This record gives sequence, C-alpha cells and structure tokens, in this order.
Amino acid sequence: MKTKERILVTSIELFNRSGVVAITTNHIAKAMDISPGNLYFHYDNKEEILIELFKRMAKETYDVWRPSRAKKSTPLVFISDNFELYWRYRFFHREMYALRRRDQQLAKMWRNHIQKMMKLMVILYRQWVKDGKMVKIAEVSEMQYIAESLLAMATTFLQFFESAEKQPGKRSIERGKRHVARLLLPYTSGETKNEFEKFLKS
Repeated sequence: MKTKERILVTSIELFNRSGVVAITTNHIAKAMDISPGNLYFHYDNKEEILIELFKRMAKETYDVWRPSRAKKSTPLVFISDNFELYWRYRFFHREMYALRRRDQQLAKMWRNHIQKMMKLMVILYRQWVKDGKMVKIAEVSEMQYIAESLLAMATTFLQFFESAEKQPGKRSIERGKRHVARLLLPYTSGETKNEFEKFLKS
C-alpha cells in the first residue's frame, strides 16, 4: 500500500476511534511510523485529509446507490450495505455538524452530497415501484417525508447512540437497520413486504 493510501486508511481508523478533533497529523504520522514531513509531502494538513476522505465516502455511497447495482439487490440488502458504509466512515456521521461549521468547503460538499442523495432516492424508489417491491406514493409531501426521514435517521443514527463513555458498536448498526426497515415496511409490497416482516420478527 502506497504512503498516500496508508495515510487515509490510518486516518479513518484514528478518527473513528478517537474523533477528528483529538487527532492531529502528528498522531497520524506516529501511528504510521513515518515522519510528519513525509505526511506533509502528500497532504498539507488534516483538513485536506478530511476532504479526500469525504470524496471517497461519497463515491462509495454513490456506488451503493447506483441504480444498476441496487436493481440487482433486495431493499434489505441495500439497507445493510448502507449501514456498513456508515459504520466504515462513522466519524463523519458522528461529527459532520461540527466539521461543517469549521470548514466551508466541506459544508458545501455535504450540501451537494445530500442533494444528490435525494435525487438518487427518487430514482431508486421509482425502480422499486416498477419492480413491484414498493407501492406507489401519490402524495409529494408523503414522499418528501419518507426521503427526509430516511436520510436524517441513517446519517445521524450513530451520533444519537453515542455517549461520552461509550461509542456506538455493531449492535447500534443492527438497530439502525431495523428502524429503517420499520419505517419503510408500510410502503413495501409483495415478496419484499414478506422479507421485511420476517426480518423485523427475527
């Protein structure tokens, strides 16, 4: 693994474990057993690392939400894939509000990301309706409620279950999957509805 990639991988691990504020570029360099100068050769500061990690998270998210990929999977698998992604970059979802307030570039990237997610959600929903996996929602306000509720729940779930004494674990991820499935259950149909009901009873 090249040094630039190792910096990103190590940063994710440290940010997830200790939080972005507590971790400096010196901490990252020390964890990698390289000099700070070597790190600065690739990234000028921690903010550049965060921007690069956000781009990576966004790309991985769009890959999961890609219509051609989502079409081949079930809604339950799709939910699971998303929560695994949230877990991998949990520091972002845990600290995004504070990070956005400190970095205008990141704030703008986050707004654009959410706008794109809303558009992808509509595309995916229409595909699921076409495939008979979900029922058609006639009211625009109802569709907006579902979309906003899903994004708010999924992106803030880990932050909600975190405390100063204990960070969220994999059990929180499983609870998140169930909450999203419960929210979507009334809008599912056919075999997808059966799968959701079975999952929620398990």
